[in-house]
Amino acid sequence: MKRTLLLTILAAAPAFGQWHHFGEARATGYFGVGATAPVNPTGRITDTGWNFGGGVGVTKNYLGLMLDFSFNDLGLNHSTLRQFGAARGSEKFWSLTLDPVFHVNQRGPVDFYVTGGGGLYSRISTLRGQGFGGPFGETNELVSSYTTYRPGVDGGAGFSFNLGYTNRVKLFLEARYHRMFRPGGDESYVPVTLGVRF
Repeated sequence: MKRTLLLTILAAAPAFGQWHHFGEARATGYFGVGATAPVNPTGRITDTGWNFGGGVGVTKNYLGLMLDFSFNDLGLNHSTLRQFGAARGSEKFWSLTLDPVFHVNQRGPVDFYVTGGGGLYSRISTLRGQGFGGPFGETNELVSSYTTYRPGVDGGAGFSFNLGYTNRVKLFLEARYHRMFRPGGDESYVPVTLGVRF
């Protein structure tokens, strides 16, 4: 998978060498929220979760470059909790990636785009047990928490739609595959995000 990251960067390099042919550059950004589907082997231990993310960058008509942040929270499923003797647990992932973006019709009413790149990923694994909280009910006592940092890659596609008469603010819907490289088994998940681009 590390080869995939290198190939993505090498494939994007010639396009960025022709940057001046794509029109005037402008700053851009986005933010959004949505649902996250785990992909095996991560899907064997977690349930569907949620995500939020955002990014900033520059774009020139058909080509852009974004610095993306993504946070994904996946709860551990019942069988995994029973295996560890925990009442609650989660796998949280965040990523900071640099992603080229290729637009088909950015200035039109509907735009299709593809994106992909790589960067730094983190996984935070947490297990909580059930405890007695006195007259106010039960508490969730922390049993263990473990954080790892690894490289990873992402790639996906989406649609964006104009909101009103301006083409600067758009509603978007996107699905993106994330893979965090880890010894003993990579972690994978697919957030589907709805948000606003500007």
